[in-house]
Amino acid sequence: MKIIRSSLIRLVRTPVKTVLFFLLLGFTVALVCAGGNLWKLCGDNLERFETIFTTIGTVEQMPERVEQEAEWFADLGNYRYFNSRVYGETVSADVLDFEGAGYLSGPEQRAYYEALPLDYVMREDYEGRGGQAMIIEASPLEDCVPAGPVKVEVKRVLFSTYPVNTSPIYLCDHNTENPQTLYADKTYLMVMAEDLPHDWREDTGSSPEYTPMDGPCTTQTDADGKRLPTDLTGNWIVEVTPGFYESKEGQAWLQLCKDYELRGWGETFPVTATENLNLIMAFYTGDAYIADGETFSEEDYAQGNKVCLVPERFAFRNGLKVGDSLHLSLRYANYSQSPNRGRGEGRLTAEGEVYEVFEDSEYEIKGTYAVGVASTEGDWGYMLERNEVFIPTASIKNSNENNIAEYGPMKGYTTAFQIPNGSASIENYRALWEAQEVDNVEITFYDGGYTKLEGGLKNMRNMSLLLLATGIVSAVCIVIFFCHLFIAKQKKRTAIERSLGMTKGQCLSSLLIGILVIALAGSAAGAFAGQVFAGRAAAEMEQTETFSTLFSNGAVQLDRERKEAEEKNDDSGEETESASVYLTDTDWRMSVVCGGGVFLFTLAAALTGICGNLRREPMALLASAESGR
Repeated sequence: MKIIRSSLIRLVRTPVKTVLFFLLLGFTVALVCAGGNLWKLCGDNLERFETIFTTIGTVEQMPERVEQEAEWFADLGNYRYFNSRVYGETVSADVLDFEGAGYLSGPEQRAYYEALPLDYVMREDYEGRGGQAMIIEASPLEDCVPAGPVKVEVKRVLFSTYPVNTSPIYLCDHNTENPQTLYADKTYLMVMAEDLPHDWREDTGSSPEYTPMDGPCTTQTDADGKRLPTDLTGNWIVEVTPGFYESKEGQAWLQLCKDYELRGWGETFPVTATENLNLIMAFYTGDAYIADGETFSEEDYAQGNKVCLVPERFAFRNGLKVGDSLHLSLRYANYSQSPNRGRGEGRLTAEGEVYEVFEDSEYEIKGTYAVGVASTEGDWGYMLERNEVFIPTASIKNSNENNIAEYGPMKGYTTAFQIPNGSASIENYRALWEAQEVDNVEITFYDGGYTKLEGGLKNMRNMSLLLLATGIVSAVCIVIFFCHLFIAKQKKRTAIERSLGMTKGQCLSSLLIGILVIALAGSAAGAFAGQVFAGRAAAEMEQTETFSTLFSNGAVQLDRERKEAEEKNDDSGEETESASVYLTDTDWRMSVVCGGGVFLFTLAAALTGICGNLRREPMALLASAESGR
C-alpha cells in the first residue's frame, strides 16, 4: 500500500506531465474507438443492405425504326395514323449468356401460359363478362357493302358470350375503307364483337354495332422462335357453301369456336413462370406484395416444386386459402408479351387446331398476393393482369416446344436477370456486355439507389479507417514517448531504490502503478468519448437519405420494418424507436476492445521499459543515468 501511495504521489509532483499524458492518451483512444465503431457500423450497414436490396437488369430489343401506319375509321370517314415499331430479326436471349456475367438469377425471357379456366370464378358477380363476342352464320337483308352499318339476319349461332336475343343486328366493317360486297342470297360465317354505334347513323338509334374480329389465324412458332408455315388467313368472314364444314377451312372455323368455349366465355387465366419473383417489376417495386402465406423459396425454384402464388381476390372468389390445391391446365406459352399486353396471339396452331393441354398438374397455394396502387408511368406491360398466377419455371415438367403460341423480341417486362449489388458489379457487367457487340439491345439496371448508398458508406468507412489508423499511430507514439519520460528517465530513481534494498518487484510496482492509473483513466475516458462521437456521427447518416426508394425491394423491406416497429409500439403502449433506414446503434464492445487494446499496449510498453532497467545492476544503471544514456 505504501508503494502505491508513493507511486501516486510522484505523479502529483509532476502535474503537467501527468495531465498531458492523460489528455493525449484519452484523445488518441477516442480516435481509435470512434474509427473502430464507425468502421464496424459501415460494414454492418453494407451487410444489411446487401440482404434487403436487389440489383436487376431488364433487357429490351430496340426497334430498328418507327413507321407510320394508317388505319381506316368508318365513324370518321378517314384514316387515323399511328406510329408502329419495326423490329429486325429477333435477338435470342442466349446473347445474355456470356462468361463473367456473374448472374445470381436468370437471365430469363419469361413466358406466360394460358391455362384453362375450368370451374374457377374469374370475375366478381357485379363485373359481368364485358362485351359480346359472336361467331355466327348470317345473311344481309339486302345486297350491301358494310362500310357503314348494315342489317344482317342471324341464322345460326356457333358461339356467343351472351344469348343472341335480337335479329337482325347491325354490322360494320369498321376499319376497312372498301369492304367486300355482301349478297342477300348468300350465307356468311363471321366472327365479330359488340361495339358502340356511330354518331352519324340516325337509323341505328341506340342499338349496338358489331365489328369484325380475327378469324382463324395463328402465330405459332417452333422452339427457336421461327414462325411455322400455315394456310390460315385470319379473314373474319367467309361464305358458307355446301360441304364447307368438311373442308380444312371449315374445320379451322369449328376449332376457333372450340377455342372460345375453352377460354371460358372470353375469360383468361394467365400463369407466369419465373426463376425469381424479384425479376417481375411489380414485385420488385412493391406494387405487388405477399398478403398471406409466403413467397417461393430457393428450394422451390431449384427443385421445381409444384407451388404457386395466386391473387388475393381470386382466392377469395373461389374460397381458396394457403395450403389448398389449384388445378392448372396449361395450353400454350407466349414468349412475346406479358399477360397485361398479351392475348394478341393467334388462337390456333399452324395446323388450324386448338392448342391441347401439355401440362396438367395440381399446385399447392403457397401464398396470396395483393396489388397496391401501381405507378402509371412507363409501359403498362409491367402491370399484372387479373387472375395472374405465378409458378416456378422448373415446376413445368413437360416441354412446351409444340405449344408456343407467340415468340417475339425481348421486352423489359419479359426479360430480366439479377447480379450482385454494387457499382463494381454493374460496371463490370456493362464492360463485358459492350464486348459482346450486340446491336439494338438495351439493358437497364435497377438497384433502388444501392450504388449511391454503397458509395456513401464506403467513403465513410474509408474515413473511419483513416481515423482508426491515425488514432493507432498517435497512441503508439504517445505511449512510447511517455513511457520514456516515466521509465527510461527514471533510471537514477530505480538505481537508488535498488541500492536501498527494494526488490525488483517493489521497484516494478513503484514505477508501473502510476502509469497504469493514468493509462486506465485515459483509456476509459477516451473510449467513452469515442463512443459518443461515433453515435452522433452515425445519427447524421439518418438525416440524409442518399438513395431513391424507387424500384427497390429494399425500400419495401424497410417500410415493412417501420410498420412492424409501429405495430409493436401500439401493442406494447411503450415508445420504442422506429425502424431506421440505416443501422445507427454503435457497439459498446468495440469501444471496450479499442480502449482495452491501447491500455494493454501501454502496459506492455511500460513493462518492457521497466524490465529493461531492472535487468541491469544498480551501479551500472546509476552510471548510465549520470551519463545520460
